[in-house]
Amino acid sequence: MDIFSATSKQVPQATQATVDTSMNVKKTVESTKETAKTQKDQMPDAKSIKQQLNNTIKHLNEHMKSLDTNVTFGFNDKIDILFVNVMERSTGKIIRRIPTEEAMKLSEKMKEIVGMIFDKKG
Repeated sequence: MDIFSATSKQVPQATQATVDTSMNVKKTVESTKETAKTQKDQMPDAKSIKQQLNNTIKHLNEHMKSLDTNVTFGFNDKIDILFVNVMERSTGKIIRRIPTEEAMKLSEKMKEIVGMIFDKKG
C-alpha cells in the first residue's frame, strides 16, 4: 500500500507541471506575436529609408569637402547600393569607383533577370 499511495501522489504533480509548461509556452508565443506586430508597425517604409540614406550621403560628401579630400559617395537607386568615387582633384575626373561601373551594371542586369524569372506567369 505504501508504494501505491506514494505513486498516486506523484502523478498529479507531474500532470500539473506539464499543464503549467504548456500554458507558459502559449503565453510566450502570444507575446512574441504581439511584439512582432508592434515592430512591423514601427518599421519605416522604403521611401523614407532611401530619403534618410540620401541625406546621409549628402552629409558624408559635405564632410569630405571640408576635409579637402577627393572622395565622394553616391547611391545607385536601381540596385540599392552605395558606391564610392575617387576623383582627380585638378580635373574632377573619376579615377576609381568602388564597386566598379561594370559590377553595378552586371548587378542591375542580374536583378532584372531574376525579376523576369520569378514574375513570369505559368
